Amino acid sequence: MTPGWLKLRHYLRAGIASSVVLCASTLAVPAQGSGTNPQDPVSHTVYQGQTLGMIARRYNVSIAAICSANGIRRSRPIHPGQKLVIPRKLRRSLSASAAKRAASKASSGRSGTKRSSESASRATSPRRRPDPTGPYARRPRQYGFVTLESRTGRWRGTAVRPDGTIPPSARDGFERSLASWRTGKTERIHGRLIRMLTRVSDHFGGRPIEIISGFRPPRKEQYTLRSKHNLGRAVDFRIRGIPNAVIRDFCRTLPNVGVGYYPNSTFVHLDIRECSAYWVDFSGPGEAPRYATPSGKDPAASKSRRARQTARVKSTTKGADGHGATESGPTPKG
Repeated sequence: MTPGWLKLRHYLRAGIASSVVLCASTLAVPAQGSGTNPQDPVSHTVYQGQTLGMIARRYNVSIAAICSANGIRRSRPIHPGQKLVIPRKLRRSLSASAAKRAASKASSGRSGTKRSSESASRATSPRRRPDPTGPYARRPRQYGFVTLESRTGRWRGTAVRPDGTIPPSARDGFERSLASWRTGKTERIHGRLIRMLTRVSDHFGGRPIEIISGFRPPRKEQYTLRSKHNLGRAVDFRIRGIPNAVIRDFCRTLPNVGVGYYPNSTFVHLDIRECSAYWVDFSGPGEAPRYATPSGKDPAASKSRRARQTARVKSTTKGADGHGATESGPTPKG
């Protein structure tokens, strides 16, 4: 065999070996995304008193994502024992992150393009509904922990456990704090009212709730014959640092409650009932109810305005009659 042929065979063998090594190294690279995904959706069982917002905060996902995964509407109520699928946030792949970094470096010198892309992303992103309570809402240190202050005592502790149950100590604390400030008598406070006040406390960051009036023993001279205060199902309260109008707006988002707004008083009324209701009462402390007109105005102001108009008309008519009599006067004799 000639030396040229030997050299050619040597080169061919070297090329085949390199090809084999290249194929082996390619097969040894693991494929991305293989195996089980540790962030698959999980199942959550709803307990009593839970809301979609509480579940979303627990799993660090949005309410819209939970509704989309379960095919439900945000306004649809959830029930204890109901199972919900909780989607997890997917991690970005290495290739996507690298592509984003490359695109960011490429567009670093073009501020105009960057501003247009930000405008486009804001236009395509879903708009959130404005919070009626504005900047006053904040996350509490511990959900379900309530502080009550009243003339009959002060109580602080866990009112609603994570499973939705109310501990006996909380029931005792609510009964003492919502006792009648006139007689000191107590009444068993309805569990749903405790849960509603707990939701108010959680929404406003666990600030102390000042009880103005809770349980009221029935009296003959009371203005409302069947007051829910007599049954341990109503409370008048306020929260220091929070306008009553803001508290009113949040209470109106709670299900099956009655909300009363008193512009000339210092509290907001909240009770539990079968169907939601809302009213405005312009009466002051100790006065008879003075509910707003259909247009939302104080009826006493409307009456006083009509009285002033009537008095003005009468004075004008009286002045005209007196002026005419003076001009005619008595006719001199002779």
